[in-house]
Amino acid sequence: MPVVAMKVTAKSAVDGAENLFHYTFTSPQQGELAIIANTTNVYEVGDVAGIALVGTRLPGLEIKPRKVFGIPSSGMACGPVSVPVDTDVSADFNADAPPRRFSVTVTVEVDASYPEDAGKVALKKARSEGKIQKVDALD
Repeated sequence: MPVVAMKVTAKSAVDGAENLFHYTFTSPQQGELAIIANTTNVYEVGDVAGIALVGTRLPGLEIKPRKVFGIPSSGMACGPVSVPVDTDVSADFNADAPPRRFSVTVTVEVDASYPEDAGKVALKKARSEGKIQKVDALD
């Protein structure tokens, strides 16, 4: 799914939350989307923002529908844009990047009786501890 330029048509504070706003973003192709957003980027009615639709993949996450303070949120506001509504701005936010090959270096110390066993033990330990030190793209 893409990141699409949409216009803010409503904004209100979220009751019980100091740093959240309940926005309605609208576009002819997408209709209305309710999104709960923090104060990293604050929008006013009439502003246009890049909206990651449900299913969009961004670095480190996939956008899913969720509830914030019990309010449904159907996407993510990524930041202001200066393009017409309904423009695909996925590239501006590194969204839905195609797969590419990476080289991952993992360093972990393990005890093993044989070198042949050490790799298996190390991989299991690294996965359980989340110890990835370096990721390089190969292209």
